[in-house]
Amino acid sequence: MTGVTVILASWCAVLSGAPAQVVFESGFIFDPEKESHGHVHASCVVECPNGDLLAVWYENGPELPPPYFSKERDKSDDVRIGGSRKPNGSAEWEPAFVAADTFGVSDNNPCMVIDGDAKLWLFHAVLLGVPEKAWGSALIRYHISTTYNQPGPPKWDTENLLIVHQKTLEAGTERHAGMKATQGGLKDPYKTRLGWMPRAHPIIRSDEALLLPLANENSGVAAMAITKDSGATWTIGEAVPARGLEQPTVVEFPDKSMAAFFRNGRPAHRILRSDSQDGGMTWSPVTMTDLPHPGAGIEAILLRDGRMLMIYNDSEKERDRLAVSISEDRGKSWPHTRHLENSPGQRFDYPSIVQGRDGSFHATYSYNTKTIKYVHFNEQWLYQAE
Repeated sequence: MTGVTVILASWCAVLSGAPAQVVFESGFIFDPEKESHGHVHASCVVECPNGDLLAVWYENGPELPPPYFSKERDKSDDVRIGGSRKPNGSAEWEPAFVAADTFGVSDNNPCMVIDGDAKLWLFHAVLLGVPEKAWGSALIRYHISTTYNQPGPPKWDTENLLIVHQKTLEAGTERHAGMKATQGGLKDPYKTRLGWMPRAHPIIRSDEALLLPLANENSGVAAMAITKDSGATWTIGEAVPARGLEQPTVVEFPDKSMAAFFRNGRPAHRILRSDSQDGGMTWSPVTMTDLPHPGAGIEAILLRDGRMLMIYNDSEKERDRLAVSISEDRGKSWPHTRHLENSPGQRFDYPSIVQGRDGSFHATYSYNTKTIKYVHFNEQWLYQAE
């Protein structure tokens, strides 16, 4: 791993008296000074069944002459999904590869999950209208692989499109006062079926269904896409009853209830929340959490012991701090926070995080949009004082 910093220390566990090791290591997946991938952003990381780590992000492909070049590089038509692998037991990430590349358009915001049958899923948005029209022209594309435990990119067995239909969205919005389906283009099939963006990990529900959190750039609504048959058919849940929601992240509690947290641009600069009691099909009105938020990517995960972890920029304006917070009461309070980054003037954002099989945490995030930084730490490090 390029530029690794490793801290390994021992300390005495208060209750058991047994030594416990504090683990923290970090480094770049690739060195941007040695290899440029252009505008690098929006990573996602998963742990494979064999213990390898797999990360993806979006990046610029080969630079093309005008009119194909765009100053907003993530909206130009040479953007693709890049990736890399960190083999189990290795300190180094393998050379970066191209995970997906749709010709002539921009591939953005990838996210991955491994389902109960050990299939790897990759979702990403394809921006059909670039460079003139970007986020509102997004169409969801997904890939499924059973062959990904080897060097290089996964071999995709299945590739398909996920097109969101508006019937359940209309029902969800019309059930709540002040939200008519005609507002925000929910009656317009183009604006409804285009503009959907993934970001955070999909989750595998307790019934083995896959749930993909989505939000629409045209209408500002969020909804969940659910499949119980490996993508042969999809059900779209009702819209979360609020506008201006972006990039939801979802957790399922042991009692099968769910919580979704949302990026948003509201003046309060706080992460928003909604809850579901029916597997993500319907959602409660949104409430405001205590977590500060500058309108950037977030991710929440449920830990094996029932606690919840949030990784996010804990600032109202800037993305120069990246924090990890723990909740012991399902997100009502977040009493413990530690920072992965805190450097004024820098940019660290769009984090992704998983809990590994050994209980430690693997996180990736954009580092000044030049590379992806990888951080590995355990709970002993997380609960140390800064």
